[in-house]
Amino acid sequence: MSEHVRAELHRTGGFTGRPLSAVADSRTLSPAESARLRQLMSTLDFATLRSTRHPTGGADLFRYDLILTRGDDHWRGTVSQASVPAALQPLLQLLTGIAR
Repeated sequence: MSEHVRAELHRTGGFTGRPLSAVADSRTLSPAESARLRQLMSTLDFATLRSTRHPTGGADLFRYDLILTRGDDHWRGTVSQASVPAALQPLLQLLTGIAR
């Protein structure tokens, strides 16, 4: 059985201030979506995410509150649109697409 992964996004801010939320769970997604989520989550280094300071300020910028779970490993954090780590960008795109 494949490792369970889950990603939760709460986006606030931006020019319009319209919030956005999404949850992607490998147990409830279609097989193709589940495989894509696992692939994206496998590229993330949770230790680096934990040890890096992620600025969250900026006028009219989105703020991303994330809760990520991969097996027994977890990361919870907030990043600003201006400081999204490159490794998180594809995951944010996937979650934003799910939320629409």
